[in-house]
Amino acid sequence: MSAEGSRLSGFPARRFRVLIVDDTQANRALLHAYLFRLGFETLTAEDGEQALELYVREQPDIVLMDIMMPRMDGFTSIERIRATPSDRWVPIVIVSAMDAEQDIVRGLESGADDFMTKPLSYQMFAAKMRNLARALEFQVSREDALRRVAAISEAVIDAILTFNADLQILDANQAASVVFDRDEQMLIGLDLRQLLHDAQVPTQWESQFRAFLAGRNAGFIGSQRELQGCRGGAGGFPCEVCVTELAFAEERLFVAVVRDISERHRTGAQLAENAARLQHYHDEAEAEAELAKDIMERHIRRDALEQSGVQHAVIPTQRFSGDIVLAARSRNGKLYAMLADATGHGLAAAMSGLAIVNDFYRAVEDEVPLRRMVLMLNNTLNELLPRGRFVSGAVVVLDQARHIGAMWLGGVPDVMQLGPGGQVQARYSSDQLPLGIEPWQASEISVSALEWHQPAQLLLCSDGLIEAAPAGGEGFGYEGMLEAIEGCRPARRLANLQQALGHHLAGQAGHDDISMLLLDLPA
Repeated sequence: MSAEGSRLSGFPARRFRVLIVDDTQANRALLHAYLFRLGFETLTAEDGEQALELYVREQPDIVLMDIMMPRMDGFTSIERIRATPSDRWVPIVIVSAMDAEQDIVRGLESGADDFMTKPLSYQMFAAKMRNLARALEFQVSREDALRRVAAISEAVIDAILTFNADLQILDANQAASVVFDRDEQMLIGLDLRQLLHDAQVPTQWESQFRAFLAGRNAGFIGSQRELQGCRGGAGGFPCEVCVTELAFAEERLFVAVVRDISERHRTGAQLAENAARLQHYHDEAEAEAELAKDIMERHIRRDALEQSGVQHAVIPTQRFSGDIVLAARSRNGKLYAMLADATGHGLAAAMSGLAIVNDFYRAVEDEVPLRRMVLMLNNTLNELLPRGRFVSGAVVVLDQARHIGAMWLGGVPDVMQLGPGGQVQARYSSDQLPLGIEPWQASEISVSALEWHQPAQLLLCSDGLIEAAPAGGEGFGYEGMLEAIEGCRPARRLANLQQALGHHLAGQAGHDDISMLLLDLPA
């Protein structure tokens, strides 16, 4: 019968090997036939000595032993087999015609597990062999489970220590020998307190364990604690310990999982050191930024800007603005004003605009004509700025007493001339490249003349105002500007623009620096 047929008939799923020991050929043949029919494999021996040899070499699962045999009888052979070291149970069944009570007793005392009398009843024999097979299958399943548990235990990188209520270590996995730098066998029998203790109060962890044993500290089991571990010869190390209890009826046993967290501590210390270093760098950068901001403010000369009588606003996206608004009056009362928008954001953009601040104020002091002033600013930036950086700008010179002026526009949004009611009287568009892109000659600079006969204002802005938009929304645009100042008094126009812009952005920041400049054109 095949193994599959045996399983269908309720016979063992595994093909166990049976050692048949009998000095009679006919008996061996009969047992072989029975066992083959039941799905077992067989080995045969003619006497006790041969049986002992085969048992050691082949390691059968079951032994069927006759008693009366030459050279070595069954009793002696059973005793010798039981004396052979083994980590598994091998059933030995005496199969003999000697059925006297003393023979049965002697066989069982020599180490046999059962006794069957010849001649055999196949039904009785089959039933007993099935029982033995079920017992062996349970043993194999248990051994497999233990091997899996052992494999898992050995595979983990954490130390696993089994100990009793007296804190005596009963078992340890391979990782424990690495974690504690001791041989596995040296760990067995040690007091757990020799390996683990509380770093602050050496007896605290033990006290908590004793309280749990007494039923007063249920939270001890399953909770992680940071303790101090002790290596074989390398001193202490920080570790994380979690204790669970094994439910055994006879003795209370516990498992401690120990994880070496030295690397975590080193990493934490390194992170703390890095954080302190970064904080130091940040503080230094803040101090340097404040110094840079102060220097830039001094260059811009806010006093001159305020005394010029213009309305202005600069809203940076970062601490430093790439937009710069300048205004000052010459000795003869002419108003010079400039709105500059450097490429980029932050300090780099601010430095680009700052490069022409001194040139602007020097031109005001010397009352330089507008065309020459723009030429000077452009060529300065062209020499100083790296390729790809430039400054969009609008430069205006007003003789407010004579109601005339001039204006140069390069790369900025349209400049609006507003009437008394906020209506647009004239609109000027940029007709030149931004400053700093390429060197110019005076003849290449285009200047627009201004003249007015009734009170008006010039509104200048950077593209940050036109393009200002909330996330996923539309830009503020010229429409938003004009709607904000329509019907508004000149003194309120800048405030209204800022208020309308804030409402449009809904509390969000614009993606670019924003600057606005209002210049009066008095009658």
